[in-house]
Amino acid sequence: MFYLSLPFALVVLVAAHAAARPHPHPIRWARFALGGMFPAFFCLVGFLPVVAGVYLLLAVALGVWPRVRQRVPIFLPLSAAAALTAYGIAGWFALEEQATRAPLRQKYPFESMADRVAEPSGTFRRPLIGTTAEQLDGFEQAVQSEAGVTLRGYLLGRLHEDTVEAFVNSPGFGVARGVGFPTEERLKPRLEREDTPVQPGSPVIWGYGEPFGTVPDTDQKRLAGLHASGLLDFVNAREWGYVQSRTRVAGFLSHRFSRVPEIEAWRVQRIELVGLLKHPEPVVYMSDRLPAMTELPGVPTRPLDTFEEAGLGAVRRGEDGFAARRGDVVRFVGGIRSARQCVECHGGERGDLLGAFTYTLLPAGTRP
Repeated sequence: MFYLSLPFALVVLVAAHAAARPHPHPIRWARFALGGMFPAFFCLVGFLPVVAGVYLLLAVALGVWPRVRQRVPIFLPLSAAAALTAYGIAGWFALEEQATRAPLRQKYPFESMADRVAEPSGTFRRPLIGTTAEQLDGFEQAVQSEAGVTLRGYLLGRLHEDTVEAFVNSPGFGVARGVGFPTEERLKPRLEREDTPVQPGSPVIWGYGEPFGTVPDTDQKRLAGLHASGLLDFVNAREWGYVQSRTRVAGFLSHRFSRVPEIEAWRVQRIELVGLLKHPEPVVYMSDRLPAMTELPGVPTRPLDTFEEAGLGAVRRGEDGFAARRGDVVRFVGGIRSARQCVECHGGERGDLLGAFTYTLLPAGTRP
């Protein structure tokens, strides 16, 4: 906007000099008032208030010049002083805002996701089959909708990218920040999430040699919907930060569940994360709370049981999930696939398998 303001300011300057030659004339003064007012007003409503400032100061200079004309025989010094004053005030605002941003930049520094998030291997890359591609498309749309609710990522980007030059070249040019001004209040997470909820029930492990039955397709679809809802809560797109590259991410908030997902006729007893990227073999994290990425380093792990091996095999082949039943207990494994929004931080390619959730459910009326 700084560069865009220059031609408009030049028009106002030319109009002022035309009004001043050979000395301020009423008709020329009126032409300046009317002719210069249009670009000044246009720039004011178009977020270039510095041009309006130039216009007002030039009007003052035209009014003063007849009184000082003997000492200042030409109008140029007054017009230059008016323009420099307007731009100087805007620049002062720019420097002031940069000073207020320094503490926020220290609080929300750039971090590298490469040190925190393992990049998926091509080993877990398979063509998506069945409804899996549709599920991923729907998840991406939901993530985009969730991320668009908040300005947090945009404000974090403004916080880190706006140099003084970029600042004065942005809408408002130092005097009309509006919603684009990063503040502590605006950068806080939009929703203060409580501690990660505890697991509703005890672990269930199915041993080898113990058969389990399949579930109807209608139940499989409902379980896939449960997984999609839980996954959207887990990624928490509303609180995403600003991603410049995989090694430069500001305001990152780790993924975690904020609630126990619900499903009609069943009750979720347990949700556990199946890790694929940080161990030689797949493992299940045995936490007494719902999965939260910040807690994983201190959480013990176990090998997959017979059901989880079958479920992971299904999602590795490109299926959207795998369900089975043994008595009243229903279990489901749902894959965590990299959406296009995930690739920025996680690396790899869209559709890569990042992990899985294994769910244990009981009929709604059953006690844990």
